[in-house]
Amino acid sequence: MSLFNEEISRQYYMTTEQILAQLDSRVNEMYRITDYITLNPSVSQEVMKLNEQSSSYERLKLEQLLDKEIYQVRLDAPEIMGIRIYDLKGNILNLGSFSGRFNNFNSSYLNETLTRLIPTGGEYVWSRAEENDFHQLNTANMVVAGRLMRTIDLDTYGTMLILFNNSLFESHMKDLRVHEDAEAYLFDQEGRLLYLLNDRTYAEEPKLGEFPSLGSIVRKENGTSYMYTRQQSERVGFTLVSKVSLAQIQSESKVILQVAVVSALASFVSLSIIVIVISRILLRPLGNLVRGMRHVRAGKFDARVPIQSKDELGYLGESFNNMTSQIENLIYEMYERRINEKEAELKAIQAQLNPHFLYNTLGMFFWKFYMLGDERSARLINNLSEMLQYSLEPVQQMTTLRDEIRQIHNYVEIQKERYPDSLTVDMNMPEEIMECRVFRLLIQPIVENAFIHAFRDKKTDRRLVISGYIQSHSDAADPSLVIEIRDNGCGMSQEMIDGIMMAASAPPTDKRNRIGTGSIIRRVELEFGPPYGVDFESVIGQGTLVRIKLPYLRLEREDR
Repeated sequence: MSLFNEEISRQYYMTTEQILAQLDSRVNEMYRITDYITLNPSVSQEVMKLNEQSSSYERLKLEQLLDKEIYQVRLDAPEIMGIRIYDLKGNILNLGSFSGRFNNFNSSYLNETLTRLIPTGGEYVWSRAEENDFHQLNTANMVVAGRLMRTIDLDTYGTMLILFNNSLFESHMKDLRVHEDAEAYLFDQEGRLLYLLNDRTYAEEPKLGEFPSLGSIVRKENGTSYMYTRQQSERVGFTLVSKVSLAQIQSESKVILQVAVVSALASFVSLSIIVIVISRILLRPLGNLVRGMRHVRAGKFDARVPIQSKDELGYLGESFNNMTSQIENLIYEMYERRINEKEAELKAIQAQLNPHFLYNTLGMFFWKFYMLGDERSARLINNLSEMLQYSLEPVQQMTTLRDEIRQIHNYVEIQKERYPDSLTVDMNMPEEIMECRVFRLLIQPIVENAFIHAFRDKKTDRRLVISGYIQSHSDAADPSLVIEIRDNGCGMSQEMIDGIMMAASAPPTDKRNRIGTGSIIRRVELEFGPPYGVDFESVIGQGTLVRIKLPYLRLEREDR
């Protein structure tokens, strides 16, 4: 019986694990739904326009407007009974058909929940409502969740309280109510009790610290053995503790034993029937071979016959299978070869037509703008056209630093049109290094990263410095070419830099030819090896310096 007890215990643990995973997914869905409200520009704008002098009619009109705005949210989350929004001045907006139930709460309960939200950074705070938290009796059975309301720019503009019906938890945890004495407790990420499976009266509310650590354990209480399980959800951090009597498990194990015996008998009968059928089949191998030949004649080259013996008939069956297999493989290979040839031909034609079509189109636009006198737009089109022509060349092909800097200049000119008054770019490249050999598209991905990541949250005073110099060594080693790209953006932590270097050392998982920082690091390491490579120096809030160290190799005229 111990094996059955162990199996039932394992199944019960897996059941609680599955229930917690489903609950975790649903609560996370609630987070996503309320994020729609918080990040909705219409909601944030209307809440920030509210003031203390607003009349009751104006507030009611605003509540109706916002209630209509979040109508779809209420349909997607029927567990939400109401939403209350506090702006930064203390004004209140009630949304939802049942939001009036917030008025049933004691003010001390709501104030405590709002106080707990102050030190958070927008995370959710949960609170279980008990009967003494209401003005009226028999109105409990609800849970309140709160969060700070922030815009996309992380500016706090209010506080939101969400009133959930206990069905949010009950609909998932009811499956644990398999026995009368089964108990389950759900705690939030702070260890506060949120839900009880059975509404029992406790002298003192259960505490999370009173229960065993994560996993399962058996405890003996008042002469009865109980199995405790404790698990924590992955995303929202809830902890589920369940308790069930081993006596109930043993009673179920007896039933399972009976079912197992019946299943074994049924399996034995089924196996006997199968043996009889197989024995008859063994007497008819020649019939199987004839049927296989008929299938081949009908064009079914995947036909196979079972090999049932090692005699002459078995040899014939094996030869037949080999023949049909070879025919099928030849047909498949020929079919696949023709498809690949057609696809390769189409791709080759497309590769020739598409870039040249785009390049010619840009040229047409250039002359169009030039003839109209719009030299500014014509210059931008010319910059883009040169970048396209440069990118069409194979990435593996070497080029000069002069050509690479020319493309950076084109890219920067386009960016200056985007940030005309807030971008400063300095390029300090001595003439003596402009003919050095470098990889094609070596610098541009790093410059692009500066605009995408470093300047992401910077609105003004964007500065980018690109410089190069020859580094001589005291020993007999050859000099090195050093290229530095420095920005005054948001900077990176050492953990982020380590992550970039680690990702660059890992084999690529994407079959598409992407050019990024990781590929630059890998290309330099694979082509030249130490002491050459890419280094990062960064200070959070001050900027990042990317240093590329390459061999000092001048591109001779015959190499161009």
